[in-house]
Amino acid sequence: MRSAPELGSWLDAFLRDPTFLERYPYYVAILGKMQPVADPSVRRMAVSLHAGRLFLHVNVESFIAEPQYLRGVLLHEVHHVALGHLSHPKFAGAAAPELLDLALEMSANEYIEEPLPDPIVWQTYARFGLRAGQSTLERYDRLVEALRGGREQERPGGDRDDRSRRVDDHRFLRKGERDPGAVEHTRQILESAVDEVRRTDPEREDEDPRRRLLAGKTPGRLVEELTGVPGRAEVELDWKTALRMFVARARAPVHTWSRPSRRFPDQVGRLPGRTYSPRVITRPSVLVAIDTSMSMTGPELDEIGRHLAALGEHARVTVVECDVEITRTYAFAGVLGEVAGRGGTDLRPVFEPAFLGEKRPDGVIYFTDGEGPFPDRPPPVPVLWILTKPLEFACPWGQRALLARKTPPSRRHGGRGSSKKSR
Repeated sequence: MRSAPELGSWLDAFLRDPTFLERYPYYVAILGKMQPVADPSVRRMAVSLHAGRLFLHVNVESFIAEPQYLRGVLLHEVHHVALGHLSHPKFAGAAAPELLDLALEMSANEYIEEPLPDPIVWQTYARFGLRAGQSTLERYDRLVEALRGGREQERPGGDRDDRSRRVDDHRFLRKGERDPGAVEHTRQILESAVDEVRRTDPEREDEDPRRRLLAGKTPGRLVEELTGVPGRAEVELDWKTALRMFVARARAPVHTWSRPSRRFPDQVGRLPGRTYSPRVITRPSVLVAIDTSMSMTGPELDEIGRHLAALGEHARVTVVECDVEITRTYAFAGVLGEVAGRGGTDLRPVFEPAFLGEKRPDGVIYFTDGEGPFPDRPPPVPVLWILTKPLEFACPWGQRALLARKTPPSRRHGGRGSSKKSR
């Protein structure tokens, strides 16, 4: 049995391994904020959160016997923390806890390339509608739907002992209640780790972009999903001014006492007359199309989500996700989640007359890198293209704005760029 100081020194020495540090800087920063404790009651490892402190429960004998799994299991524990599995109340009190366990496990295993001991992965449950990149709760809902849909004979997890196949112990994830302030504690841990890495390990142009991801996402995106509050946009756009092009004017009747009623001329002073004047619609209905093709990067989609939150303060926003076809259409609810698609690029489906006729927007805002075919003729509503890359965009119609950060990569955390508009 190792003492607490010995276990702490052991973990610290492992985290200082140059190969691990080079590949997983954010993971190392988060693991460095955990207090390791020797715990032979767990099969391999577990993570818990108490009073704002993270504890890493380690069965030392297990990793002496299976050292090849140490890296993968450590990444797995960080995923449980970063995805909010320990802290967020939405993961507590599930009606089908065994299915939630499956969803938690496969989400924590996703994006791990290191060896894991016979892991539970979403591919095994693809027949129930599980796909790459889904949230933990979306996977849980799909598993529950499959069970309620009369597919009891192929009950998720029924053909194997999934409890024994879990990478780690979930006893601390299954708590019925979450500690007060647990989400805020997790947010502080994530942001502190990001600040530490950005200060000591500035981004390099030639580095593998995966170094700056946690569970396949940027840390900023994880914080937004954890708290439900979008972060600060890196590029500033004046949406109030931009939306003036979408403000519609319509002739609307106005009752007035200065003109007698033509229908009832004998009722002067009793019935008002009526005239017509322009009526300004100050909160337009805007169709926001998002290019979800493979050429759009994760950070670009994160930045789009932050701008949607700001845009929603000035307009009624309907989001359209489109790669080579429209994959989803929905009212924006404050936070942009995982997007569908990730295929090629075709900018034309959103402007199909039937689709625009059904939605009847006051205007279209299209976030794209501009790499795709566009309609030959403009639609009957104003269009604002928000280009995410400074590329040549040949479309001759619509107004444009450019999301171009002007701060160097190593100073992105606090910097704000500016946008440029042109016709």
